[in-house]
Amino acid sequence: MDRELLLKEVKYRASYRGTLELDNVCRSLLPHLESLDDAELAAIAELLQQGENHLMTWLVEGGEVPEQWQLQVGLVRHFFKNRDKAVA
Repeated sequence: MDRELLLKEVKYRASYRGTLELDNVCRSLLPHLESLDDAELAAIAELLQQGENHLMTWLVEGGEVPEQWQLQVGLVRHFFKNRDKAVA
């Protein structure tokens, strides 16, 4: 998939989730998307295609994350935790 198209998809999926809490966590990705390499961006896109209940459990509630999503969830959590810091 073309990088620009993938960026648009991730920006959309990160911006419009089912709950305010999930919106806030996912939107913390937005300032960092350009700095991700193609593989990281594709992996985040796949994560954001998961169901709302899974994302809520993994990203908001801190529930157990399946091994295949641990890196991506960790990245999102990191960005959310550091959202008030300036992007380098």
